[in-house]
Amino acid sequence: MSVPAAVGVPRARAWRTRLRRARRRHRTRSLGDTLTNLYMLLWLVVVYGGALVSTVREHLRAPAAGAVAERYWIVVAALLAGAGLVWQGMRMLGPLLATPAEQAWGLSTPIDRRGWLLSRFVAVLLAGALGGAVAEAAVIVLGLRGGDMALSLLAGGLWGVAGTGAGVVAQGTPEHRRWPRRIGATLLGAGALAAALMVVAHYTGRVLPRPGWPMGPGLALIGLPLAVASVVVAFRRLHRVDTIALGAGAPVAEAAVTSAIWLDPSLLSRVLELRRWRRVGTVRSRRFLSIPPRRAAALLQAELRRQARRPGALVVWGALVLAQYAVAAVAPSVAGVAHVIGAYLAAGRLSGGLRTVARSAGLRRALGGGDVDQRLLHLVIPTLGTALWWVLTLPAAGPHLGGAAVLLVAGVVAAAYRAATRPPMSYGGGAFETPLGSFPVEILIQLARGPDLLGVVIVLQVLLGR
Repeated sequence: MSVPAAVGVPRARAWRTRLRRARRRHRTRSLGDTLTNLYMLLWLVVVYGGALVSTVREHLRAPAAGAVAERYWIVVAALLAGAGLVWQGMRMLGPLLATPAEQAWGLSTPIDRRGWLLSRFVAVLLAGALGGAVAEAAVIVLGLRGGDMALSLLAGGLWGVAGTGAGVVAQGTPEHRRWPRRIGATLLGAGALAAALMVVAHYTGRVLPRPGWPMGPGLALIGLPLAVASVVVAFRRLHRVDTIALGAGAPVAEAAVTSAIWLDPSLLSRVLELRRWRRVGTVRSRRFLSIPPRRAAALLQAELRRQARRPGALVVWGALVLAQYAVAAVAPSVAGVAHVIGAYLAAGRLSGGLRTVARSAGLRRALGGGDVDQRLLHLVIPTLGTALWWVLTLPAAGPHLGGAAVLLVAGVVAAAYRAATRPPMSYGGGAFETPLGSFPVEILIQLARGPDLLGVVIVLQVLLGR
């Protein structure tokens, strides 16, 4: 009777090599196609990015007295808020990510977890360093910070590595620990505080002092030990990153890729909405007040409770108020246009119930009544919220328009309604051939539902504000 040979656990490097060979056998895209796509992407980035940088630099040239310090603190606030959003994005996606196939065929085996994740860990660190350096380069190119460029880029890269390493540490931390969530809240709160201080100083006739010394050396000196410590701790905790944590961001990543390919933002928004409501967990049930007409009153009360159970939307609504005052302080020439766009974004944050009802025929049948009645009932809260946002930001709205502001508010609400009630995407239309490739006219028309009416409102605001 023969004895079966012992089966050894494959090494992580050998396993990755076999997977790489298998992917190459199934690859249908040639190297030339990949290089062509990369060339097109770089061409778009250079053309549109260069135009954006040139426009911003032209606007920042020869600022008024005190505006240099104000723009400096706005950049600080934007960097802090951006870091907070990036941290939340890393927490949502991983930053280490494993597809369902890798979870089933790789992570479920007794393979060395640290060896399996090491290459991805290095790639994530390099991406973090590149992102930090690019952010610092953008600040330098716009002329908002001086000093040694090489040292500033090094500082940005070190802080990017530190943040990425901390994200990996947070991914391997148990769910009940609160410090990963507090980091994102702290960064966003610090950005809001910096912007609020600048706005208060501007409208009280004061100027916030900016540091008189170059920030590059100090940031590099602080970022170096933070980067080293975060990388070391993250490397030691790679084996603690379990399968659940590695696969939590896979649905979001797949939805983002599918949404970008099919040009349908609703595919990603639905996944994010589902994750958001799962995070809420249990809620306290309360009876609705019996107010005639009962059905309409019940739907309005349900919509109010929906807003209360989504505090993130209300926080963004308030942040848009602060952003409008910051824009009016730093760039008063575009305050009117920013006011209209901010009102549209504020209305969109309050239109979650309208989007849900418009996208679900089954829910509309369960609620009863006509489709138009249900949509108009769910438009009441966004309309009131938009009107309140408009009133709170009137001092920073640019030229006073008087009674014409009611027309603009109505146009913004109508644009938000068009965007929220957008029907499912249809891909049966034709395309217009250009030297840069096919131009899907029908798809872009569907994507423009809502922003097209907003553009009309912006043109009307510009004409009335002259």
